[in-house]
Amino acid sequence: MNQEQIEAGFDEVRRERTIRAHLDDVLDAAFWRRLNPALTISEDPFARPRRRMQVDAAVVDRARRQLLAEGYMQTPPLVVDEEIEHLREGIARLTAAGFPSGMGCVYDEFYRAFQGLDELFAPLLGAGYEMALHGAWTFCIPPGDPALGRSGTVAPHRDTGPDTAVVERKLPDTLSVWIPLTDVTTLDSCLYIVPAPADPDYYAVDRRAVRCDQIRFQDIRALPAPAGAVLAWTPRLIHWGSRSSAFASGPRIAASAYVQRRDAPRWKPSIIDFTSPVPFERRLQWIEATYGVPGIFARH
Repeated sequence: MNQEQIEAGFDEVRRERTIRAHLDDVLDAAFWRRLNPALTISEDPFARPRRRMQVDAAVVDRARRQLLAEGYMQTPPLVVDEEIEHLREGIARLTAAGFPSGMGCVYDEFYRAFQGLDELFAPLLGAGYEMALHGAWTFCIPPGDPALGRSGTVAPHRDTGPDTAVVERKLPDTLSVWIPLTDVTTLDSCLYIVPAPADPDYYAVDRRAVRCDQIRFQDIRALPAPAGAVLAWTPRLIHWGSRSSAFASGPRIAASAYVQRRDAPRWKPSIIDFTSPVPFERRLQWIEATYGVPGIFARH
């Protein structure tokens, strides 16, 4: 184990200790409201109307073709408004206070970031597509981050969830959606992917582990993106976040979640539609599940 790995481990221990030391606050929605007064926590984040994002037909057509041909898609900035600015600032504030970046999922504005994208996703996933809370997360990757901690980026992987539609060369039933809240360059821990044609296991019937020895460096593709763009990929796509450079202009902040077809099998019990209440306690439940530390929010 090298020094960077040791320091990353200590960072994770410090975050867990911060949660446990402030557990009464963490379990109190009023605490999070005080920490970020510009953000909200209600029973139903979708109750307030949100502006429907206008998406050019050419953007949707390109997204469809790119998903079928390469397993991912990327749009120009679509999610750009005051709510997103407040969410970005709020995530930075809570990480500065020592909490895992994923605690940004306590706020209504996180869920609302994925609302209003019907013109993009309905043609791809069908009307009434839904959102999965399992795996939802907000990221705040500081300059120089080594990409070793639980709260940050991870090694090349495929996402969870079966998707037989991909194997059948159809549009996917499930998409991982990633929305950068800051401009992301190759210095800022941007996403990297292996396009479907360059992955010999992409269309395998069984979900296979990533075989790095089967990937040509020339096939790896960086995905820098402006704030408010929408990136999405199938569960089969190999992807990861790079370590950030010490010369990055600031932290890379982003929000991610799954969306899926309404008529597809529910692969997780956390599926909701965009009219569902999401109580504060349920948000904590899925943050804990994604963070990977069972019982971290439990009182002893």
